[in-house]
Amino acid sequence: MQATLNEKAYQHVRVMLTRGDLAPGQRLVTRTLAEDIGVSLAPVREALHRLATEGLVEHVPGAGAFVRNPDRQDLEELYVLRDATESCAAAEAARYAPEECLDELAAIVDVWCEIAESISTNSKGHATKSQLDRWLDNEEQFHEILVKSSRNRLLAKVVRDYRAISAVFEAQRGDPSILTQEVAEETCHSRRELLKALRARDSELARKLTSEQIQRGRKTVLGHLTRKSRNTAG
Repeated sequence: MQATLNEKAYQHVRVMLTRGDLAPGQRLVTRTLAEDIGVSLAPVREALHRLATEGLVEHVPGAGAFVRNPDRQDLEELYVLRDATESCAAAEAARYAPEECLDELAAIVDVWCEIAESISTNSKGHATKSQLDRWLDNEEQFHEILVKSSRNRLLAKVVRDYRAISAVFEAQRGDPSILTQEVAEETCHSRRELLKALRARDSELARKLTSEQIQRGRKTVLGHLTRKSRNTAG
C-alpha cells in the first residue's frame, strides 16, 4: 500500500514538472503537494527524494526542495545522451520496425506539420503555449515509438532509466518563442526524410539523419538560451 502511495506521489509531481506546471526555481511545499495529491507527507517526501536523485529536484539545506533550474551543462549532457540513444534506436528501427509503428510515426509528423501551419498564422512568428505543449507531447511519443521499434531491450532500459534527463528539456515548455515557424517547418521536413529512410530499411541513413536532427535541436535550444540570457542581461 505504501509503495503504491509513494508511486502515486512520484508520478503526480513528475508530471507537474515535465509539463512545466512547476517553474524552475519554484519551492516545493510538501504539505501543499500532499493535500493536492491526497496522500500523507511521507509519500511526498519519498517522491521528492527520488526526483532529486534523478536531477529534477534540488534540496537546499535549510530552505527545502526546489524545482531544479537546468543549466547549459544539463542540456549539453542531454543532447549527448539523446544522440547516442536515438541515433542507435533509429538504425535498429530501420531493421525491425513493423509497418504499423512506422504509420504511427507518420501520423505524428502529420500533426507536427499541422502545428507548423498554424504557427504561420501567429502574429509573433512563434508557437503559443498550447501549440508548444502539443508539439512536445508528440515529440516524446515519437521518441518512445522509435525506441520501442528498435526491439532492443537494453537500449529501451537506458532510455527509461534516464527519462528524467529528457524531462529537464521539458522545462523549455515555459518559453513558446523557442518554437518558431522556421524550426517547425525544418523539423517536419527532416522527420519526413527519416521516415523515408525507415521505410526503405536503410539503417545507416536513419542513424545519420537522426543524429543530424538532434544536433540541429541542440543548436536551436542552446542558441535560444544564449540570446535570452543576453537580452535579460541587457
